[in-house]
Amino acid sequence: MPEPILPPVLPDGPASAAARRAAFAEAVLAVAALVPEGSALSYGDVAELLGAGGPRQVGSVMSHYGSGVCWWRIIRSDGSLPEDLAAVARPKWGSEGTRTRNGKVRMVDARWQPTEAQFNVIDALGAALRGQNIGGR
Repeated sequence: MPEPILPPVLPDGPASAAARRAAFAEAVLAVAALVPEGSALSYGDVAELLGAGGPRQVGSVMSHYGSGVCWWRIIRSDGSLPEDLAAVARPKWGSEGTRTRNGKVRMVDARWQPTEAQFNVIDALGAALRGQNIGGR
């Protein structure tokens, strides 16, 4: 059984900007780690699930820290990635059975729908971030 994903712990009182960014990055990567083979989420989907940040902030986290998770499952809302990443992602999408068309993930088929238990994990991650100024919404 995998280790449970715990929400980030922010310092008491006003959290520093660096602590807020680190907590947001940890939460984004935890959500990315939950997405199963053959599924995908957009950057905006991740932000919406967490209730914090926005697509650009999620994209920034993925570009800086996403190499340790299945980054090819967190993509643009149109199902694409930058071409240099898409070239690496396409074989992964194929081996995982992710539905694609014209080199992009078919989000209508592949968008991940978390189970209730997974929503509870994501809600706990998001609750630790809510009210923090992440730089998005």
